[in-house]
Amino acid sequence: MSAKKCPRGHGDMTLRKLDKNTVFRGVEVLYQSDAYVCQVCGLEAGTIKQAVSVQKAIADAFREKKSFLTGKDIRYLRKQKGWTQKALAERLNVGIASIKRWETGLIQSKPMDNALRMHLQGQTPIDTYTGDREFSVGRIKRVVSTFERILGKRLLKKTDKLLFAAKYLWYADMVSYRDLGKSMTGATYAALPYGPQLNNYRDLIDEIKAADQHSAIALSNEELKIIQKVCEKFPTERTVYEAAHSETIWRDTGIGAVIPYTLSGKLTEI
Repeated sequence: MSAKKCPRGHGDMTLRKLDKNTVFRGVEVLYQSDAYVCQVCGLEAGTIKQAVSVQKAIADAFREKKSFLTGKDIRYLRKQKGWTQKALAERLNVGIASIKRWETGLIQSKPMDNALRMHLQGQTPIDTYTGDREFSVGRIKRVVSTFERILGKRLLKKTDKLLFAAKYLWYADMVSYRDLGKSMTGATYAALPYGPQLNNYRDLIDEIKAADQHSAIALSNEELKIIQKVCEKFPTERTVYEAAHSETIWRDTGIGAVIPYTLSGKLTEI
């Protein structure tokens, strides 16, 4: 490889491995990169190939910080199983292109990381049905009250069976898990004939109505944005009801079975 010249006229630059840090997706990560460094002025420069390697190093450092499988992990575990990329893709019900991207730098979602661990490591994540959050009736009340405020209508009515409130809750929890890696309420949802519904909702209705929402952890700005997004997408009870019935993750789950949060990445209506 020919020596790289300093653009400031200081002669040959030296190829070095550098320890770097940056903020990626709001998380500070440490990584290593190869770059040419001028011994006179300290200018750093790199090739296109090195730039690609830097992006991959940052992505893997982020995944390690967030306890996700890295591209190297996925590739190693897949080969340990004796699986091709196509074989793993078929098990996950994704395209082979997704496997290739995850192994070469693209960061998988939290639900897909859980699915990868289930297939590659035989792990059953504890958050499959609760969204990695402890169940909180007070939080349910807080989320529903926030929906009521933004939508300008009551969802928890005197004789209500949570027919519509549960749909809004389900979308809030599933989108939160998909985008933030954690549900809002820790609730489990069953696939019932009238759409996704809080599991054992009959036993929860009175408890939710009587709950003190102020005793629950306040909603984060990111969670509030998700609720706002759900409201904008489904401004009426009819729209959220019809959307929930269009979701394949409800239709493909057996009646009465719990809908796992790991399927949140397959939402199609939002």
